[in-house]
Amino acid sequence: MQTPSTESKGSATIMAWSSREGAWLAVLFATLLGAFVRLAPVLGSGFPLNDGGLFYTLIGDLQAGSYVLPAVTTYNQASIPFIYPPLSFYLTGFLSDVSGLPVLELLRFLPALVSIATIPAFYLLASRLLESRTAGTIAAVSFALLPTAFDFMIVGGGLPRALGFLFAILTLHQAACLFSGGGRAQIASTAILASLTVLTHPVVAWFMVYSLAVLLLFKARSRRGLAVSALVAVGAIILAAPWWMTSIARHGFEPFLAAFQAGTRPWSVVLAPFLFMQTNEPYLTLQAVFALLGVFLSLHRREFHLPVWLAAVFCLEPRLAATYSVIPTALLVGIGFEGIVLRGLQGVGDSSPESGQSGRANIPQADGSARSVLVTRAGGRVGMVASGYFLLYLLISAYLAAPRGALAQSQRRAMDWLRENTPAASRFVVISGIDWAGIDYVSEWFPALTDRISVATPQGYEWFPGQVFDARWEAHAGLQRCLRQDADCLEAWAEEARTTYDHVFVVKRQGIGGADSTGGGLYESLLESPSYHAIYDLEDVAVFTHLPGTSGAP
Repeated sequence: MQTPSTESKGSATIMAWSSREGAWLAVLFATLLGAFVRLAPVLGSGFPLNDGGLFYTLIGDLQAGSYVLPAVTTYNQASIPFIYPPLSFYLTGFLSDVSGLPVLELLRFLPALVSIATIPAFYLLASRLLESRTAGTIAAVSFALLPTAFDFMIVGGGLPRALGFLFAILTLHQAACLFSGGGRAQIASTAILASLTVLTHPVVAWFMVYSLAVLLLFKARSRRGLAVSALVAVGAIILAAPWWMTSIARHGFEPFLAAFQAGTRPWSVVLAPFLFMQTNEPYLTLQAVFALLGVFLSLHRREFHLPVWLAAVFCLEPRLAATYSVIPTALLVGIGFEGIVLRGLQGVGDSSPESGQSGRANIPQADGSARSVLVTRAGGRVGMVASGYFLLYLLISAYLAAPRGALAQSQRRAMDWLRENTPAASRFVVISGIDWAGIDYVSEWFPALTDRISVATPQGYEWFPGQVFDARWEAHAGLQRCLRQDADCLEAWAEEARTTYDHVFVVKRQGIGGADSTGGGLYESLLESPSYHAIYDLEDVAVFTHLPGTSGAP
C-alpha cells in the first residue's frame, strides 16, 4: 500500500489522496458530488422518477395483508406470483407505517438516498482490492459520478436494485477481507450481507454470486478459500430460507427459471465489452478511456481479476450489463488514471506496484539539479490540472446523464379519474410513445394507479414461463408505434397480439420515444373514427372508449 513517504513532494495530487485522512476527505467530497447528481433530478420531480408502479403495488399488497407474504400480487389483475425478493418492500411499508410518510414519497427519495450510501461502501471495496488509497479514491470518484452507477438506481423501480447493490458491495468487501485472512467475524458478516442481497434483488444477487467466484478464483484459490466460501454460501442460504422456501412451496422453480431467461441480448450488448460503451457518458467518454487504459495496465502487471470480472458481467448479465459492470469499470478507471495519466504527467518510469520506486517522480539528486526540481513541480501542477478537469467533466457528464422522466401531474389526474369512472375489469391499451418498455413509466404506473388492466404492460410477467415477458415486451413496442399512425393500426395490433381492449389511453404530448406535440396522428384519427368515443380529453391525455363490435380478435 502506498504511503506519503513513497510520493514526491511535487506530486501534490497523489500526496493528497494517499494519506488515510486525505483519502476519506476525498471520498466525502465525492459522496457530496454523488449526492448532488442523484438528488437533483429527484428534487426536480414531484413523483418517483421513471418506473416503480409494480413495486408500489407490491408494497400495498403487503400492507393490505398485514405483512403476510401473499401468493400473488394485484398488479394488472394478472395473478402474477408474488415471488420477488421482498426485503425492500417490507422496509418501505414499515417505514411508511411508522413515519406516516406516503409510500409514493418514499419511492421518490429512498432509492437516491440508498444509492448515495453505495459511494463510501464502494471506496471500502476499492481500497481493499486495489491496495492503493490513491487508486481507490480515484475509483470512488469515478463510481460516484459514473451515470451507470445511479441512472437505474435512483428511479422509483430502483428501490430494490439500489438496496441490493449496497448489500452486494458490502458483501464483496467483507469477502475480500475474509479471503485476505479474516476469521469467523468475516464469515458471519459475509453470509449475513449475502443473504440480505438475496432477499432484496434477484439480478443483483446473481451478480454477487459470480463476482464472489471471481474473487475466490484470483484472491483465495486454496482449500481454505473453498472452505470459507462454502460456509458463507450455506449461511446465506439458511438465512434467506424463509423467503425462498415459501416461494418454491407455492410456485415451484418455474418462475425463477423464467425470470432469468426473460429478456434479450441486442448486438450492442455483445459489442459493448470491445467498444467500452458501458459508461453511458453523454459526450467525451473519458471514463471509458481510462478504464480501457486500466485494462491494459492490469494485463501488463499480470493482474487479471478485474478484466476477467468485467468480462464475466457481460457474459452472465442478460439485460443490464452496463449497470452491473460499473464496479469493475470504476476500479479500472482508478488504475488507469492513477497508473498511466497521473504518473505519466509526472514523468514516472516504472508504475508497477511491485517496484520500490512506485509513484516516485523525478526526485532531485544530491547535486540539487534545478532542472529536476522544475520537472517535478511542473508534473505535479499538470497532474492537479488534469485531476481538476477530470472531476469537473465527470460532474457535468453525470448531471446531464441523470434520468428525469416522470409521470406528469396531468397524467396522474387522468388515471385517478379512470379509477373512479370506469368498470374495474376495463382493459386498456396505453400509448405513451415511449418505445422501450424499460423506461415507459406511463405504461408501468397505469395499472398501479388505476387498478385497471393494461394489456401490453410487460412488468411482472418475467415470472411467467413460456417467454410471456418477451412476447409482451415486443407487443408493447409495436403498440407504441401506433402513435404515429391511425386507428387502423390499433385494430391490426390487437389482432396480431391476440388481445382485446375496451379503452385507449393516449398521451398527446410526450418528449420521449419520438412522439410529437399532436399525438403523431393517432389522436386525430381516434377523434374522427366512428369506432371510438372520447370520454376524457384534458391537457396532454385523451381516453377513448372502443365501441362494441370493433375489438381485435381474441
